[in-house]
Amino acid sequence: MNIIYKTSPIGELKDIDEKSGIVKGYGSIFGNIDSDGDIISKGAYTKTIKENGERVKYLYQHQMDKPLGKMINLYEDEKGLMFEASIPKTQLGTDVLELIKAGVITENSVGILPLQKESCSGDKCFRKLTEVKLYEISAVTLAANDEAMILDVKGNVDVDKVLSRYDNLVKLIRKGNISDNLGYAIEAELIKLKSIFSKSITLPTDIEVTEPIEVKNNDNEIYKYLFNKLNS
Repeated sequence: MNIIYKTSPIGELKDIDEKSGIVKGYGSIFGNIDSDGDIISKGAYTKTIKENGERVKYLYQHQMDKPLGKMINLYEDEKGLMFEASIPKTQLGTDVLELIKAGVITENSVGILPLQKESCSGDKCFRKLTEVKLYEISAVTLAANDEAMILDVKGNVDVDKVLSRYDNLVKLIRKGNISDNLGYAIEAELIKLKSIFSKSITLPTDIEVTEPIEVKNNDNEIYKYLFNKLNS
């Protein structure tokens, strides 16, 4: 069996204590069928927390070489897997806290190994995970089903959400003191947004598509920064 990643569908970070670097939120939610057709049951984390809870780390984007901090509280409640992590004031930790405050990072995701599962049959079938081994919880930029974050109920691009995410990035750029890690995160966010947005646009076939020559003033700083990064 392989490690799989499950993102909290509501993407909730409940609290951020900026002074001490404490983040509290849900890594996993019970009772929701995810995009893989899985549903995690209450109690699935009980054994792994007891046996390995102190070894679980808080990571950035599921990358083991980018640890953010350690767990100071990890438990199940009626809603899901609740965690409380302490993030030291490293450059990466500071950058990620800035991304969380700016609304760029809005979700958590768990890296788990399914141990016990129940299957069903029929057209609307799902796999029920009753026991898993938890390896890590990560702060992630976008969910595995990232299209859902910027699409409306009819499957169209929600322009307000897209513009809001770009506005948040612009604010980060204007604050200055951008490290390589934060710049990389901003670049990844822009590329991801562009990819999702372009998939949802049907261009007229009777016009010539050219590269834009000018950009809006509020986008200028982002493109200038990324241009310099890519050509340095």
